Amino acid sequence: METAYNGYVFSEKTSANNMRIYRFCNETGTGEMRCYDLIEGIQLSYNQLNMETSYQDITPRPGILQIDHCLEGCYEFKFKDNERAFIGKGDLSVLELGKIPFENSCIPMKKYTGLSIFIDMDKAQKSISKYFPFGDINLFEIRDKACKNGVALIIRSRHEINHIINELYRVDKRIQTPYSILKTIELLLFLNLIECKDTKKLTSFSEPVYEATQECYKALLENPFDRYSISELAKQYAISESSLKRCFTYITGNSIGKFIKNLCLDASAELLIHKPEVSIGEIADLAGYLNQSKFSSAFKKRFGETPQQYRNKLI
Repeated sequence: METAYNGYVFSEKTSANNMRIYRFCNETGTGEMRCYDLIEGIQLSYNQLNMETSYQDITPRPGILQIDHCLEGCYEFKFKDNERAFIGKGDLSVLELGKIPFENSCIPMKKYTGLSIFIDMDKAQKSISKYFPFGDINLFEIRDKACKNGVALIIRSRHEINHIINELYRVDKRIQTPYSILKTIELLLFLNLIECKDTKKLTSFSEPVYEATQECYKALLENPFDRYSISELAKQYAISESSLKRCFTYITGNSIGKFIKNLCLDASAELLIHKPEVSIGEIADLAGYLNQSKFSSAFKKRFGETPQQYRNKLI
């Protein structure tokens, strides 16, 4: 990690056994990376970011391949032409550090959970050739196929990737290092077979689309009980429905419909606590449900309790 991002300033660094913990904070929040050395030239990092941005203006070291998987949230890159691109939930990205023409990055929802694999290609190739010669893994060929022209490409969520990556999140601490080595090699074996059709450019949006979607998102947050169709929202913010739906999904991790539904239920929960004089039927009507029964069913699905149980417990 420190090799890849030489010069990055952390607020705290600690070590324990084979793990190093990097913490950083700024006015937008905090973040933590738990890093494990696997074999020479390969490091695995578990990332938990609760901040708007972790960006620092440094030049990453060339010759480093970075593989990122997003478990929750999304990560946004701002390119020099003002376009925004995203790594979203379930995405796997492969990029060569120092080759992406972006000028900033941020975390739109102030929440990002995922993992990163940092590969020093020269050192790691020697290690892989020494310990796994039968695998015929060529890191430079992977780089050339996945990062053509130095631009990061996305490999969309697939069963083969999920099977490998998900195990890395659940590994028993007692076998953390050896198991992570095996799963990383398995992932590289899979990436060694990728073709152009398996990869796709980072999903990106123009600045007008991005700004309009952000305005739409903020307005929905401020008015959780307002009822708008997607076509009405697109017209109000002067962008196409398809652009609004796609950009909104990347920013929030949910479709507009699901986001509005959850927002209404969350706002309903607040009313149940802070407005005991408002009946459950009235809250159901505010949230857009035709009857109290359907509201109770949706509320229980989200919170695990009926509205009445929720109110009784917290009063």
